Amino acid sequence: MSVYKNTMWSFLSIVGVQIINILTTIILARVLAPEYFGVLGMAMVFAGIAFVIQEAGLSSYLIYNKSNSNKLIYSTFWMNILISAILTALIWGMSPHIANLYKSNQVEEVLKYVCIGIGLGAFGSTSRALLMKENNFKKITVIDLIAEIVSSICAVIFAIYIDGILAVSTKYIMRPMIQSILSLIYKPLSIKTLFAVDLNESKKIISYSSNVLGSQLFMYANNNIDYFLVGTYLGKIQLGLYTLAFQWGSIARYYLSSAIMRVMFPEVSKLQHNLVKVKNMYLDIISKLALITLPLCIGLALVSYEFIYILYGQNWLETVRVLQVLLVAGGIASITVVGGPVLRGIGKPQVEMKISILSFCSFSLLLMIFIRYGLVAVAYTELLRVLIVESIRVLALKKYLKIEIGELVRKLMPTVKALLIMVLVIVIFDYLIVIPNVYISFISKILLGMISYGGAIYIFNKNEIEGLLHKIKFKGVKNEKNINC
Repeated sequence: MSVYKNTMWSFLSIVGVQIINILTTIILARVLAPEYFGVLGMAMVFAGIAFVIQEAGLSSYLIYNKSNSNKLIYSTFWMNILISAILTALIWGMSPHIANLYKSNQVEEVLKYVCIGIGLGAFGSTSRALLMKENNFKKITVIDLIAEIVSSICAVIFAIYIDGILAVSTKYIMRPMIQSILSLIYKPLSIKTLFAVDLNESKKIISYSSNVLGSQLFMYANNNIDYFLVGTYLGKIQLGLYTLAFQWGSIARYYLSSAIMRVMFPEVSKLQHNLVKVKNMYLDIISKLALITLPLCIGLALVSYEFIYILYGQNWLETVRVLQVLLVAGGIASITVVGGPVLRGIGKPQVEMKISILSFCSFSLLLMIFIRYGLVAVAYTELLRVLIVESIRVLALKKYLKIEIGELVRKLMPTVKALLIMVLVIVIFDYLIVIPNVYISFISKILLGMISYGGAIYIFNKNEIEGLLHKIKFKGVKNEKNINC
């Protein structure tokens, strides 16, 4: 299966999960107060570390290494179990102290619920990594969608009939449990060789994975230090508002770009000795990614008032300005963040870790200075961090892949030109025409943005658009012939 087919399956998985998650959040936001989301955000600052380790930690070497020996597979399995057990025990034991830090007993309750999910999720992480190594993203998509649907239904039922805290926590129990069960069904592990653990393989796993894990942990800390400080200094209501804004502000970075990142790591690992192919793949992917993520983020920023009002109601309008800034930051990062798996795939995880450490340290320092000025200042701090850190990531890729700045500019300039036209059209429309009905205003701006961007991108990037349309048309004709045969 090609990188683009794998990306489409990964994209379907992440977008499908996100759509279900958004619909669930909208329902929960109508039923529950912002405080519940704030409590969850406080708890996940600490508990989310375990999920990061399960998703991208010790299993990364299994994907990177070309071998599929039983010693490698089962050494990875038991190390995942051991690390998850240690983390579960630590988080459970520390939960009262974390709750005291936030002055909220509900945080302890959420943490203990989440610990159950961490323990259950460990059993399927190795099987999931094997599916990724085999580029079997179709099965991963099925697993993720089933897990998200079932856990979301449970969350809504609990919110309406049982308890708000259980409602916001239940997805972190049900989802990893279902993912583990289905991963083991699709990629079962042999009981006969379950204890084929090798010390030398374990050392290799630790050696490679420590850099990847370090990078991911610092990246996680970087992505959650704002949650921690907002919850500590501004309170759970403000954190609830910020959580909603950040969820939408990072939609392109964490959901669209993540679909590509999941595929790129195993693909680049296979091509790690052919940097010319890696370079061409990287340039091709960021140009196509920018084509989608930049208009999505900037367009949503331009209609953010109507968007929040329609979906969440007046109580959430305080998030509008925060959301606008975070969308700009998310749009920029969505293009450059795919450089992370490229660096890991060519055997440079230590470079990615250094970038993550720099990001965490600089962001923490800036937040400590500006958090006193409120949520909008926090959002601008995130934008500044993105500009600094992502520039460094691009420079690192420039060095290792021998990319010329002119090549990057040529790939991205058509999208940037079309984006500027879209922004000008919507801003002028908003200035000249006042539409009192928020629903009509929302739809009008979306249609105007789509038409202006679509027309402009066709003019500025005609050859690539026509080539893409030709591929789709050719594939459709080919499939039709196969069906007729």
